Amino acid sequence: MATGSRVGSRFGRYELRRLLGVGGMGEVYEAFDTTKKRTVALKLLDVGLARDPEFVERFRRESRSAARLQEPHVIPVHDWGEIDGVLYIDMRLVSGHDLKDHIRSHGRLAPAEAVSVIEQIASALDAAHEAGLVHRDIKPANILITRNSFAYLVDFGIAYSHSDAQLTGTGSAIGSFAYMAPERFVEEKNTPDPAIDIYSLACVLYECLTGAVPFPANSFPVAIHSHQMLPPPRPSASEPGLAAFDAVVARGMAKEPRARYRTAGELAVAARAAFDRVDHGVAAANVAWEAPTYTRLAPPVDVSRPHPTRQSAPRTHPSAPLPIPPAYPPARHGDGRAMPILVGALGTSVLVLVAVIVMWWLWSPDPDPTPVATPVSTPTAVASSHTATASAAPVRTTTASPTPTTTKESAPPLTGSVGGTDGQGFVGGPRCNAANPAYAIGRTTGSRIVVCRTGAGRYYYKGVRDSDNLGIELDDPVPTGDGGFTVTNPQDGTRYVISPSSLTVVQNGRTVASETMIEFASR
Repeated sequence: MATGSRVGSRFGRYELRRLLGVGGMGEVYEAFDTTKKRTVALKLLDVGLARDPEFVERFRRESRSAARLQEPHVIPVHDWGEIDGVLYIDMRLVSGHDLKDHIRSHGRLAPAEAVSVIEQIASALDAAHEAGLVHRDIKPANILITRNSFAYLVDFGIAYSHSDAQLTGTGSAIGSFAYMAPERFVEEKNTPDPAIDIYSLACVLYECLTGAVPFPANSFPVAIHSHQMLPPPRPSASEPGLAAFDAVVARGMAKEPRARYRTAGELAVAARAAFDRVDHGVAAANVAWEAPTYTRLAPPVDVSRPHPTRQSAPRTHPSAPLPIPPAYPPARHGDGRAMPILVGALGTSVLVLVAVIVMWWLWSPDPDPTPVATPVSTPTAVASSHTATASAAPVRTTTASPTPTTTKESAPPLTGSVGGTDGQGFVGGPRCNAANPAYAIGRTTGSRIVVCRTGAGRYYYKGVRDSDNLGIELDDPVPTGDGGFTVTNPQDGTRYVISPSSLTVVQNGRTVASETMIEFASR
């Protein structure tokens, strides 16, 4: 049957409306489930595969595996089965494009976006590995990116369960050899190890940063030789400003599996630490997304409580259980729009107060000669990946604050460490106002969060979403006794539960999303 020829036809209870893509095992359609009255992504496998008992077993394993992986960065499976001799999988429909096409069309990603993608896919892989599954086909073509930069790992069609018998006796090499670990090129006698996914993820990181595969090859023998014999390529050879990532790629692509990172999450943490050290001037020409830029606009303003916020109407993402904020792009250097808009909104009285603050800053000694990095754009970033933590709209400061003070509150030392931070939060934001100390700092798989304490003994919460630098600020987090906090959004009652292990969102008594905490410190 010709590719896409099913469009407009009916497949069981599904109306096939549009061809979304074609892969090595079949086709994916946008379809309407006439029974459950919803639009889905329907994967139809090649007819001949249903006659292969080994493949049918692999297909069933994929469906069961994907269905039980309740992780935000894995597309949920609704149903699976066989209709008229054709195997199918019913999945959530996600609007987006694959990472390979994006890099091919737009070039390499900015370092911030490259790290964000790796963190999100690492979260999916860690969940799969904990469930005893190895994906075995990690590559940009199997990473779906939404317009809001949320990443999904797709196609668990070749996932391998540690409890299953060997199903690759046909000798077919499953996976794309541009991203395959060296041990994949020999006959598999043992169960695949998660280390092969770590290797492939490091290859993806390299391609995100440079726009090229690690070992370009036009033949299978060349690919085998490169992965088995050549040293891992250095991102700095393509762009000198990326030298901080050289060691990350080298360890992730180590020839010996035991020399690699133990988990995908460890690789993501190392990539984030490298980003904190990277020359951020490298995100110049030919990058797919532009990394947020930071500059010192004014001194931090001390407050007795958090800035009041103005809420915007949320939008619904087709794949997220929570509303997400509008995607306000970060202002760029030399862009004079952000501050005039803000000043116009504040009014004449606030202009006078701003002038007073500026004069105070100019004539007062700076207690910290190191410039504090503050986002150019007015909104701070939301504390969430799109499915996990962004319930409130982006916030903007709409009223001025009391006269600042530089008196620091005495606070116990932080226990734990988070890269790129000091005692007041993240150097690049979010961070506490003026001299307020941070009582909790955390980096999740998609966010940065900080809980601050004012001189009056009150707390406030700030969060930044890595993907688009949008933000949320909430008053009065409540300590939970384990270094964590719980804070409630008064607009809709959504609770954000911050703990040393996760950032969880609860709506109407139900946990709707969660992000793994990869670094955490508290007092």
